[in-house]
Amino acid sequence: MTGQPGIVGWDIGGVNTKAARLFASSRAPASCSITLPYELQRAPALLSETLRSAARELGAAPDDRHAVTMTAELSQMFRTKREGVAFVIDALEATFPGDRLHVYTLAGEFVSPRHARERPLEVAASNWSATANWVAQLVPTCILVDVGTTTSDLIPIRNGKVAAEGSTDPERLLTGELVYTGALRTPVEAIAREVPLWGGTAGVSAEGFALSGDVYLWLGRLGANDYTCPTPDGRPVTREYAGERLARVVCADRELLDESAVDALAASVAGAQVQTIVRALELIRKRCPGVATAVVTGLGEFIAADAARAVGLSVISLTDQLNGASQTAPATAVAWLLQQSLRVD
Repeated sequence: MTGQPGIVGWDIGGVNTKAARLFASSRAPASCSITLPYELQRAPALLSETLRSAARELGAAPDDRHAVTMTAELSQMFRTKREGVAFVIDALEATFPGDRLHVYTLAGEFVSPRHARERPLEVAASNWSATANWVAQLVPTCILVDVGTTTSDLIPIRNGKVAAEGSTDPERLLTGELVYTGALRTPVEAIAREVPLWGGTAGVSAEGFALSGDVYLWLGRLGANDYTCPTPDGRPVTREYAGERLARVVCADRELLDESAVDALAASVAGAQVQTIVRALELIRKRCPGVATAVVTGLGEFIAADAARAVGLSVISLTDQLNGASQTAPATAVAWLLQQSLRVD
């Protein structure tokens, strides 16, 4: 099967590269997908090798087509998004034949690498659009809630059409359709300003001592394999060390905080994160009062589901639609959209 032509969908981010492969004749969701943790800023020269590694693992053929979305252009290593888009396109063209590359735009079209370079803001941060346009075919009226490692996308869909008011990241932050909170990489102090402590309420330190991933590792909602970024203290990804990192949030340690104190702290932060997404969902529901369903996905799908239920939405998990590969939803979605586009053409 590895020699059969197909389509590889890419979601190239600043800290993760995700890919999914469809065979050209496939009519079922991709069962072949991969996520490679890779921080672009730490090793920019390795992007091409990361792409090759993912393609090899997926069994990609030389004549496969490649459907591309990206968010890597926001990496701090670039001074502008134009520079970031060009860097990603350069790496893609160094890895795969240029005539097999199809770059996805925010408007839902596929363009050439040359077009992407010339009009970078049309392709920057395009992954949410791919997921939303694909979900619109599955659930024509809903709110897509995709809680990833770093950010959350909340996209209204009505009558099979994406009804987002924002397009670029700044616009989406204004509309509540992009919330900069995620299940793994968000510093605890960016989620909650206060937490319960010894029967009272304590402010939190702003020293980057713990991440949201530590919260959910401690609570048992993420496993060690899900914790794919460096820990703040460089120590192992275990519940024990996650508890130590969380204790530091209130300038304590595990000799000062017992299990119940860490439980309360973690539960409070988790609840605050859900409420952050709830507030954004409420804004979107005011614009779309007839929507009754949320489609949830991402590493933090459980966070998305909690928030959706809190505002009275019924929940559909995208995991079932993607054979358990919901964490690579944008990559799978963009591959499907290219397949459909090629059939039409």
